[in-house]
Amino acid sequence: MSPTLTPTAQVELHIEVTDFYARQMPLLEQGELEAFADTFTEDCVFGYDGAWQVVGRDALLGGVRANIPRYGTSKIRHWFESRRIAVREDGVIESSATSLVSVTSEKGDVTFEPSCVVRDQLVRTEDGLRVSSRVIRHDLPDAGVYFARLAASHG
Repeated sequence: MSPTLTPTAQVELHIEVTDFYARQMPLLEQGELEAFADTFTEDCVFGYDGAWQVVGRDALLGGVRANIPRYGTSKIRHWFESRRIAVREDGVIESSATSLVSVTSEKGDVTFEPSCVVRDQLVRTEDGLRVSSRVIRHDLPDAGVYFARLAASHG
């Protein structure tokens, strides 16, 4: 059950969470992978529903380092919309949003990865908000097939 927040507290929470993502995702897009990983807790869980998951910040960083090169010189952008935010009784902030990832080549050609829903659990630390869990669900009947195709095309 979610605690009841005043309208002012709801607005402040929404601004805080939106600001967190506005700082977090550009770190990934700009290749600041260690700084991106630092926005997660040490014991975080990160995964794709129906495909794979990693546990721990070091494993997350290893996965990001292994996967970002597949974009080559293209520029990636993450577009989050329809964010829904709720606070659990234990203080964990549940954040859910629909998302698109655009990939722009040096020639200006734009492609998109499959749309998805990103579900995060955010916790407060002395360093600010951190993601303790991120589960991404692509809008596909079988995300494993998509990842197998990616693996095959990128060796």
